[in-house]
Amino acid sequence: MLVLLISTIGEPIDAEGDVISKRELIDIAERARRYEPEAFARLFDLYFERLRRYAYYRTGDINMAEDLAAEVLTKALESIGNFSERGGTIGAWMFGIARNLLAREREAARKVEIAELDEELPVAEEERTEDLVLVRLSHEELYKALRKLPEEQREVILLRFMERYDVKTVARIMEKKPGAVRALQFRAIVALKESFKVSESLS
Repeated sequence: MLVLLISTIGEPIDAEGDVISKRELIDIAERARRYEPEAFARLFDLYFERLRRYAYYRTGDINMAEDLAAEVLTKALESIGNFSERGGTIGAWMFGIARNLLAREREAARKVEIAELDEELPVAEEERTEDLVLVRLSHEELYKALRKLPEEQREVILLRFMERYDVKTVARIMEKKPGAVRALQFRAIVALKESFKVSESLS
């Protein structure tokens, strides 16, 4: 079972499972702005899988998700000079790029075809939680439940509980006020709980 957790930790996790501090993220961003190859390699290691997962749950297409994650990192490299450091926010900046690319793809395609769920898609192991378990759903049930949510509610859930960004960061990524993000979050949680109740009654 996949456990969807509430957490206010927004920093990524490295290959050893350690939380990357804001100080290290700031250092990586500064070195990336100097076009140091090692810094971009570090960004790839920290964010490629997270960006791919975010894009997959937005589109349902694993190939598109991989392409988009790679394109985000490429665009980050091309436009790193425009990045303004705000205390370890380079991850949020890249998710903003991802969101804009997805919007552009959706506008161009007009209708995104939903691919069958790839059961082999790796799901990161659960990490630290600071509040409470929100809902327990299998990988397939979670995917189906998220697809039933309105687009903005689904995005809030992905950014808040899967990517672990705080409300202010999600608001910045989505270009909304924190209160609007909290409202979307509340409605999404209620809808997911209802989905879980339905799935339990049918089992």
